[in-house]
Amino acid sequence: MFKLNLNSKVLPRVFWPSIIILLIGCTSFYILKEKEKALRINTQKQLVETIGEKRKVENELIVTVKAKEILEKEIEEKEHQIKLVLDKLEKEIISRRIAEIQLVLATKEKRTLRTRLRQLTETPETIELEKVVVKAAPVLVAKVLMVNKEQAFIVVDLGREDNLRIGDTLSVYRSGEFIGRAEVERVQEKVSAAAILPQWQDVEFEENDEVRQI
Repeated sequence: MFKLNLNSKVLPRVFWPSIIILLIGCTSFYILKEKEKALRINTQKQLVETIGEKRKVENELIVTVKAKEILEKEIEEKEHQIKLVLDKLEKEIISRRIAEIQLVLATKEKRTLRTRLRQLTETPETIELEKVVVKAAPVLVAKVLMVNKEQAFIVVDLGREDNLRIGDTLSVYRSGEFIGRAEVERVQEKVSAAAILPQWQDVEFEENDEVRQI
């Protein structure tokens, strides 16, 4: 009697599909692994490029910062040079102003001397001398010729010929009322410059204010 072997017929039906499924699985896994590998390589490449660009940007930033520091230093030096030039110009303007004042005073004195010379020429030869009276030395009285508010000093028409010395203190009056004091810092023949003392630097000194030596 013929016996049917079921295993010989069932096994191929189960084996080959399993083999196919396994091959498909392996192929899919291989493809995924290759994709992952390619993705990893691409990511690493992008990371290297990013790091390179970052270093490039950092180097450019360092160069920019150094250039900025150099530029700021040059600007600071230029500002310092400008300040020195302005200070020099201010001093030259002050010196010129003092020279102009001296010229005006000299011109006035010249006119006064000419007038006195003409009067002496026109007077008779016989002149009666007045009695000589010895008096105490009067207080020197002058006026303010120029005011420099920025440098806090004044120029007055008292000078070396009035026995004015550096360090002397001058009192300033307006309409007979005391308004402040200044200390002589620079003395010339007919004019002098005096620094306004700190406690009176807020006072508005004006030209033609009366000045008296203490």
